[in-house]
Amino acid sequence: MSGDGASLAVDAFRVTMDHTRDASGLSELVKDGRLNPDDIIAVTGKTGGFDDTYNSSRVDADQAVRRFLLDHGTRPADVVEEIPMAFSAGVGTIMTPHLVVFTRTESEPAADGLPRLAFGSASSETILPEWIGSTRHVEANAQAVRDAAADGAMDPSDVEFVIGKSYYPALDEIDAARTAGASIPEMTPQEIFYFSSGSAANGVRVAVDGAPMPRAEEIGTNPALWSDKVAVSSNAWEGVGGESPSSHLLALGNRQGAGGRLRIGRAVFEDLLDIGAVTRAVRNAGLEVGDGPLPPEISSRIVASYIKYGEPVDGLFRGRRLVTEDPSYVKNLKTVVASAFSAMLQDNMIWISAGGKQQGPPGGGTLAIVLDVS
Repeated sequence: MSGDGASLAVDAFRVTMDHTRDASGLSELVKDGRLNPDDIIAVTGKTGGFDDTYNSSRVDADQAVRRFLLDHGTRPADVVEEIPMAFSAGVGTIMTPHLVVFTRTESEPAADGLPRLAFGSASSETILPEWIGSTRHVEANAQAVRDAAADGAMDPSDVEFVIGKSYYPALDEIDAARTAGASIPEMTPQEIFYFSSGSAANGVRVAVDGAPMPRAEEIGTNPALWSDKVAVSSNAWEGVGGESPSSHLLALGNRQGAGGRLRIGRAVFEDLLDIGAVTRAVRNAGLEVGDGPLPPEISSRIVASYIKYGEPVDGLFRGRRLVTEDPSYVKNLKTVVASAFSAMLQDNMIWISAGGKQQGPPGGGTLAIVLDVS
């Protein structure tokens, strides 16, 4: 904060994407005088593409936004390169590809004296292949959460939700580290993915909730060690956001004395039909709302929505068998979950990520909504 009595105000702007490298919506905001590119501190987005092979849409979006920042702003390339961006790919049927940019400026505290959104970001130290299967990965993510909280002028306990990307080493990197003498347990690609997801969840539990460090064998496996404050997807490094592979985490909270118009609300859903989590999150943000789909006067206040879910456990949903052996099951499940929550939100621009391990209860997940409460 500055020393002249001013506070910090976080704002956010959401625009649709017409293709994977489209940042024209941001350019229009600049043209209209609503957005200063130099105020942008982080970006999230849901990108197009639903291939079974490599999907480049995350990299495409990352490069497009950084190009926009260089073309329309004044910050040098090395500063723009370090701005954290968390993109989730996989858009099917009802979902709309979109960007959300977060800005932070000096402002007076909210006139009503109520808390407003605080936002911070940080990248972890470089994640090494030999950390897979150990608590060192959790420690790196926990420290990134602490650093993100500090960046947002928050105590870690003030953090309500963490969004981002948790890096995990690819198999060839692990093989190279083993050849160089590192002792790394044998893990399948799925196990590495689960470990990375669990390391993010436990990083939040350790940093925000003061939970003890889990045992290495519990990371990504112990169903009791789940966090209600995290929606972090896991990917191998794609050459974006800095010169080395690391986790990029964004911490959001509601802080007394902050300025602006936004607040965040969150909720947990017990399973994939527990869409009442939407209204619980809105109420958690301080707005009154009845049960059922959000009315226009509430849905029009949505600035961003984040959902992380895990697949039903053991192929069963409320005791009923699912046909999980169908090759299209995982892809179709994301579409179904997105459709159910979009209907409840009355809004289809959502950041949704699958495969959550220890992010929400088993077979359920976490949800956060950023709302205009002015």
